[in-house]
Amino acid sequence: MLHYRTIANNQSGSWVVMIHGAGGSIEVWHRQVADFARHYNILLVDLVGHGGSAQESFGKSFNFSKAADQVMEVVDHLKIEKGHFMGLSLGSIVVRTIAKQHPHRVESMVLAGAVTRLSRKTRRLFRLLTRFKKIIPYRLLKRFIAHNMIPQREFQESKKLYLKSAKMLSFDSFLKWMKVAEELHTRIKALFNEYISIPTLYLMGEDDKLFLPEVQQTVKNGGDNVSLIIVPKAGHVCNVDNKSFFNQESLNFLCSI
Repeated sequence: MLHYRTIANNQSGSWVVMIHGAGGSIEVWHRQVADFARHYNILLVDLVGHGGSAQESFGKSFNFSKAADQVMEVVDHLKIEKGHFMGLSLGSIVVRTIAKQHPHRVESMVLAGAVTRLSRKTRRLFRLLTRFKKIIPYRLLKRFIAHNMIPQREFQESKKLYLKSAKMLSFDSFLKWMKVAEELHTRIKALFNEYISIPTLYLMGEDDKLFLPEVQQTVKNGGDNVSLIIVPKAGHVCNVDNKSFFNQESLNFLCSI
């Protein structure tokens, strides 16, 4: 079973399940825990190959459906019938997959730094990573990813947090997630274009050059239950870059459900 951490709120029966992005860990949510724990029980999960789940098995034919099943195994283990799900970056794809496979278990979704489709620039980046993943030293690959995802100097804390968490991601795990990522473009576009009635909030940093334009298009084509809030003074890891704004807007949304 995946590694997880819970923070209990004895006054609340509601849960928020938080899923980090590629190369990250549950530590990426450290700026949310205190504020959210005042209102909800919190479940933080390390995806396979990451953080405390670094030694967990990927199994055969790993994909986002399997990643979603692994998260729901933890949710079932804790006897959580229904919850709000938050995903960051790649975690947004896992959350959206959970919503597709288990819609009755998801009260709402908050998708931060979401990846809903891949621009030409992002696809070019993935092709470069695929081509050189076994040639360039792994530590340089991680720095290359961090620089492209978080290029702005003012968001160095996010970059440092990513590089710290990525130390737990082995090269073998990196390659397995890369294989999943190579299938992203066609699969996630269809996934996020599919109508779903679950209330959904996208929170995107105003300086998230790689993914914000694609999310704006996704929201434009979405239904009335889908909304987008742009986080000022924030990049891809918007929950870290502008904690106060992110927490306020996401809690306002969750409390309105």
